[in-house]
Amino acid sequence: MYKLRKLICLISLIISDIVALLSSFLIAYFFRSQILPHVISGFKEGPLPLAIQLRYGFLYGVIIIIFVLSFEKLYTKRFIFWEETRHLLKSITLSFILIMMVVFVSRRYTQFSRAVIIFAWLLSLVLFPFLRLTVKKFLVKLNLWKKKVIILGTNGIAKMVAQEIKKNKTLGYEIIGFLTDDKKKIGKKLGGSKIIGEIAQFEELSKNLGTKDAIIAFSIISQNKLIRVMEQCEKTAETIRVIPNVGNVFTMGIEIEKFGDVLSLSVARNLIKPWNILIKGLFEFILVFILSIFLLPVFLIIAMAIKIDSSGPVLFIQERLGEGNKIFRCFKFRSMYLDGDRRLEKYLKENPKIQKEWDKYQKIKEKDPRVTRMGKIIRKYSLDEFPQLINFFKRDMNLMGPRPYMPREKERIGKSYQIISRVKPGITGLWQVRGRNILPFRERLLLDEYYIRNWSLWIDLIILVKTIKVFITREGAY
Repeated sequence: MYKLRKLICLISLIISDIVALLSSFLIAYFFRSQILPHVISGFKEGPLPLAIQLRYGFLYGVIIIIFVLSFEKLYTKRFIFWEETRHLLKSITLSFILIMMVVFVSRRYTQFSRAVIIFAWLLSLVLFPFLRLTVKKFLVKLNLWKKKVIILGTNGIAKMVAQEIKKNKTLGYEIIGFLTDDKKKIGKKLGGSKIIGEIAQFEELSKNLGTKDAIIAFSIISQNKLIRVMEQCEKTAETIRVIPNVGNVFTMGIEIEKFGDVLSLSVARNLIKPWNILIKGLFEFILVFILSIFLLPVFLIIAMAIKIDSSGPVLFIQERLGEGNKIFRCFKFRSMYLDGDRRLEKYLKENPKIQKEWDKYQKIKEKDPRVTRMGKIIRKYSLDEFPQLINFFKRDMNLMGPRPYMPREKERIGKSYQIISRVKPGITGLWQVRGRNILPFRERLLLDEYYIRNWSLWIDLIILVKTIKVFITREGAY
């Protein structure tokens, strides 16, 4: 039954990719033959018949794309959506380059529309990830994409793994339970899943429960014991994953390198490298310049509304920690009363429970006495952050980066300040799209460290897309 489900999922993904490619070619052909001639005079002459375009483009494309995606393990490995999308964009681009090469070598280029292939490529970059996501969601509902997994370990790392699996449902993993070295823990719950037995029982439980995957996540374990556990898992498990314990490894930007036959872990700090800083700066400047043109009218409307709602200046200026231990003046639309500190002090004294909330998050989730009526609206939609574009052009901030912390938070930042202070803070960032105000202070620091160490343009693009989502859904805003 398992092999049949696996085959159905494989065929479904292949069909999804073929449909995505065919749709791309059909839409591209329609655009080239029906729309482009009316827009650009150079395309007045219609393309060759669709049958020829499909024969020398689509059919070559199906063979090449399935081969490339197979090589990238996109039919056998399970990725979270954004990681799969990154692999797909790279694979699709390579596939279309190969299609053009095959067409040229076969001397069919006189019968093939280059405009169709270019448009089909651009459309494929969108359609492939979207259709794959849709198909996987459908397969999950039918219980065909689900794969049972047992987590060996009951520490914080094991819990974190379980949370990530549950958050990314299209991975298709179903956590059967945890295994432990401590008999007293059996029957208890961790991260919403039950501790079902001891580690020594893995082989037996794996056979009885039909589990094909094992994730090993121990806090402290000797090399010999780890090898014994892996050997035990190999008897029944199809896939074994070992989560290394080197502190908060996911914040460290660990890269795997090889010195011959020796494996090494390299600690990355991508956003500190001059070339990466230059690329990021150019990308953000173009983006912010375009955004500023469209946002200027919005700025003026908000400014007038704030002025009418309460007395005081339109802008709120606050000192924040910047790059290189520098303190800069951060601009925001004023969302609080001028005597906000006095109101807050009184409110916290009268409400001990709110005081605890303030100590943990440095925020008040509901009924903040400092916030004005207009302030509630602009905070709800993060409109109060817009004037930070001034800080961007002053080069105090980046568009994306670590949170701009306040000087009084420096001691709480602790050792993380050593790396966070080496880059410009951001108007938005991972902390914005992963929970914002509902995140504990420590988790914000971990996300900031992760961003600095693992930065790439791809991560910035993900943050941009997710920032738009957060803006619409108002997730974590108060």
